[in-house]
Amino acid sequence: MAIDHVSALKRSRAKLVEQRRGLVKRDCSSDRNEGYSERIVVIQAAIEATDRAILDEEALLQSAEANLAAE
Repeated sequence: MAIDHVSALKRSRAKLVEQRRGLVKRDCSSDRNEGYSERIVVIQAAIEATDRAILDEEALLQSAEANLAAE
C-alpha cells in the first residue's frame, strides 16, 4: 500500500537527517578537511529526492482514495 511506502520513506528521511547532523557535528569539531562537506551534499541530495518521493506517494494515495470514493 502507498501508506506503507510513505511511512518507510519518512523513516528513511529521518535517518538521512541524522546522518547529516552527525557529519556536520564531526565537521565542526575537526580542523582537517576530511571530505565531510562532500558527503553532506550527497546526503542533502538524498533528502531532497526522498521528499519528492514522499510527495509522489502521497499523491498516489490521494488518487487511489478518490477513485475508491467515486466507485
